Amino acid sequence: MADRELSKKAQKANNIWWQLSGLLGDQHRLLMYTLLQAIFTVATMALTVPIFLSYELHVVFQILKISAAAWNGGSFLLEVMPRQVILKEKKKSEMQPESPQQDQSSTVVENAMKAEISAEVNGSQQR
Repeated sequence: MADRELSKKAQKANNIWWQLSGLLGDQHRLLMYTLLQAIFTVATMALTVPIFLSYELHVVFQILKISAAAWNGGSFLLEVMPRQVILKEKKKSEMQPESPQQDQSSTVVENAMKAEISAEVNGSQQR
């Protein structure tokens, strides 16, 4: 069941990996995904030795990693966070009509507490 849900999500995203995995048709999508993963794994592993042996390549790789992390974090802050704030504000504005009743009830509670406090103060002063 989880595979179907992930497949639906991937199809909905319609990114390059979904398109590449469908080159051999939908019935061979799993095989194509496996081949793409194998190519990616071999390419990644092939780069480890040169990066390990070369200081310059190692520095470039570290800079690329930091740049990718900063880019992803910045994109999240600039794209996702504003949407979340807008949704939160929408929810607040939808719930605003109910707030005057809540304000009235909180005013009643505050007045009752003030009356109770003043009664206690007056009672202690009379003793």
